[in-house]
Amino acid sequence: MFKIILTGLSIIVLVATVFIVIYILYNILSEDREKGKELKTKELEKLKEKLPPYEFESTQKNAVNKRFSFMGYLHAGDYVQVVKTFKDYYGFTHQAGEKFYFACAYFLPYEDGYTLFASKDKINIFSIFLQNRPETQGNICRNLKDYFEIIKQEKFKRE
Repeated sequence: MFKIILTGLSIIVLVATVFIVIYILYNILSEDREKGKELKTKELEKLKEKLPPYEFESTQKNAVNKRFSFMGYLHAGDYVQVVKTFKDYYGFTHQAGEKFYFACAYFLPYEDGYTLFASKDKINIFSIFLQNRPETQGNICRNLKDYFEIIKQEKFKRE
């Protein structure tokens, strides 16, 4: 009987020890992960200060909703010409003949929205706001080739 109680206590102590070790390891790994995030954030801030806005936006993955391509057609660095005049979500008109370098696109899932970052001089950034819904700019998002012509492709290979 004494041996059974001792064995039961041993199992409880062993299980408790395992849980304590797992808890300690989890805390150590969590701290390391947080330090890694802080370092990455600091590095991105330094790059943001050092690089021109266009170069930063077209090369640095600083947000989870950021993409360097848009609908598989526009890719970071592409020199693009608007071939059909359109108005973006906020009513800004983009005239046929307008040319720019595409940098990236941010996706806003709760509004089916896209913010395209572009530049006319590869230094300063401007935005094109599109909402991928039939009643707004859905037609533009689904038919990019009707609105944008890629004059010069950069960086990314196409399939």
